[in-house]
Amino acid sequence: MRLGRMIGLGAATAALAATGAQAETLPVEGIYAAGTDAPSRARSIAIAGFAGRGGERLAFAIDTALRGAVIEGRPWFELTFSEPPRGTSYTYDRDADPAAYRDGADAVMRGIAEVEWRDRDDGTKDVEECAARDDRGKCSEKKTVTYPCRAREVTLRPEVRLVGREGDLLYGKGDQFTTSRRFCKDEKGAPNVDSMVEELARQFADAVRFDLAPSQRYEDIRVLESRSGMSKPDQTAFKAALKLTKNDVAGACRAFEALEATNPQNITVLFNIGLCRESEGALDDAAARYEAVLALSPRKLEPQEGLARIASRIRAERQLSIHYGDETP
Repeated sequence: MRLGRMIGLGAATAALAATGAQAETLPVEGIYAAGTDAPSRARSIAIAGFAGRGGERLAFAIDTALRGAVIEGRPWFELTFSEPPRGTSYTYDRDADPAAYRDGADAVMRGIAEVEWRDRDDGTKDVEECAARDDRGKCSEKKTVTYPCRAREVTLRPEVRLVGREGDLLYGKGDQFTTSRRFCKDEKGAPNVDSMVEELARQFADAVRFDLAPSQRYEDIRVLESRSGMSKPDQTAFKAALKLTKNDVAGACRAFEALEATNPQNITVLFNIGLCRESEGALDDAAARYEAVLALSPRKLEPQEGLARIASRIRAERQLSIHYGDETP
């Protein structure tokens, strides 16, 4: 698999040393799947007209978020802006932006972002102020002043559609976000609506980014540390293996594996070996170890999380194959 080629145990060990991690953990690096599969078919996207008061800010926020999707050193998407439509009309018809397709884009993204805002009373604020000063200018008497306050509430209703060359809908998403800022009469000015809209647009854009593109990340995953059920010599060997995780991942994994012969059904040993396999990129072997742990302890959270990571990495493999043309969707 691509992931197996991408990272080996030696690379993982180097990454761990670079971070200076001190906890009993093993490094796991991988590419994890996007939330949806269909957009993997698009390598280039033209961002077309976004309608509504917040449309332009949403378009820029999505462009920024998608440009941040870099996998194995390569941008996941090639992004361009097509000429936005004038007026307030909004359409999902692919013919609305024929120029975008003529320029070679695999898909066009269109959207709308409606904005509503209102101010409402929000109580008062007591402020201690100087009431009198002495001849040296220092405050000699203070008083409490009560100022009325209001809250500015901004709501953004964004919606986007990603349409392929053949007019097929590759992705659609809509949501509603609300934020509020309190301001009082003693303060200078009121919160800026546009900046609040920009904040909400970024939230939505980040969600779109993880829906459309895989993510590559490095994590330090904690090993299990319980020595329950082990003989005294094995407990000593296990404790030494834990210490090795700080600066010798390969050595730690060899030590965990050596304990399996005398602890074939020990949850801690099985899980830690599975985590070693996951760190190496041997995902099938890692999954088998995690499943063995769950057979002994069905509610154990750590192997469930491990299987979820593996499932996402395997799904990401297919998305990469589709995206780069190695596989027919």
